[in-house]
Amino acid sequence: MARGVAFRWVLSRISALFIVASLLVGVAAAQQTITGVTANGALYRFIVPSPWNGQLVVCAHGAVPTGAPIALPNNSLEVQMFAALASQGFAIAMSSYAENGWAEKNGAQTTHQLLGLFTSRISAPTRTYLAGTSLGGLIAVDLVERFPDQYDGALALCGVVGGATLQFQHEGDGRVLFDYFFPGVLPGDLLHTPNLDFSPGSPSFTAAAIALSIGLGTPGQPTLQFANVAGLPGSTPDEIVFSGITLVGDSLGFNELLQRTHGHNFYDNTGTVYSGSADDIALNDGVQRFSATPAGLSYVAKYYTPTGHLRIPMLTLHTTQDPTVSFSQEHAYADVVAAAGASQLLVQQFVTRYGHCNLKPEEILDSFQDLLLWVKFDITPPGGDVTVP
Repeated sequence: MARGVAFRWVLSRISALFIVASLLVGVAAAQQTITGVTANGALYRFIVPSPWNGQLVVCAHGAVPTGAPIALPNNSLEVQMFAALASQGFAIAMSSYAENGWAEKNGAQTTHQLLGLFTSRISAPTRTYLAGTSLGGLIAVDLVERFPDQYDGALALCGVVGGATLQFQHEGDGRVLFDYFFPGVLPGDLLHTPNLDFSPGSPSFTAAAIALSIGLGTPGQPTLQFANVAGLPGSTPDEIVFSGITLVGDSLGFNELLQRTHGHNFYDNTGTVYSGSADDIALNDGVQRFSATPAGLSYVAKYYTPTGHLRIPMLTLHTTQDPTVSFSQEHAYADVVAAAGASQLLVQQFVTRYGHCNLKPEEILDSFQDLLLWVKFDITPPGGDVTVP
């Protein structure tokens, strides 16, 4: 059902406009912006509208390339979301984190500090919500599961909600499968690759893009085999090629992860049986295999593997054809939450669209409104398709 038509009809019959007005207090005419730096070097910013409705949204952003400067989140979707929330009276707190890359540990620490900093510099909020995108979605899960008494609800957008191990397994599989179907296109292998420039137009990016494009039409169609085995999303040739480039590019981040694990491998496909190619026997005989170390697996599991132990409402929103964070992350988290006996506190919504975090501002705000109604009035929102045409 597209955005729970029946649910909206019921709300309209119980004076939904009054309810929403009580939550989304008037349009803020002005706002105060407060910035600072934490002891570990993370930048932070508070946006406090006037009038302020007393509620705070703590935002956690996605991963940033390691070579980029430390900076506060500022992509177009985030800026639109911040402006929309502030215009409705919500204060916003955000952190740059003190490091880039797979900064789950530091991101969780610095994001969790924001509530205390906001309270000391502004005032204690009446309610505090978490909102995270991509890696920030996993950070939101981490904080909700470990500190449920300090937050009232959470919204994870296109999040790595199934955990780091699942994400890196998918990325590692992508690289070893790419090397099998397109040998020699990229130097080295999954765990032994020089630090490559993989930005659009770079030699490595161009080589991968050409290989995937040509592979759509050459005998055996290796690109389609690769897409089928790796589970690449996409309904057009361009989307399939882009998904392949994205997966291969993401696997190049293993160099940074290996630094975090002090060289201990965290990827293991020794027991993986691949299927979906023209010759699965040859594929499984020929694909390169890697064995993980306990130390490597431990690091990835710690930062972070969800427990599913929810005590406050958690709402997730994800595009169904996400080339960066697979939609299967949502199924994995639902299973973990069910095993923990907390399914009543998880609602998962999706948008039928291609792209990572390719969400319309109104889809995000609709889901955030659903979360508000759930927290304040115990009205559980509908799960499922909430695509805005």
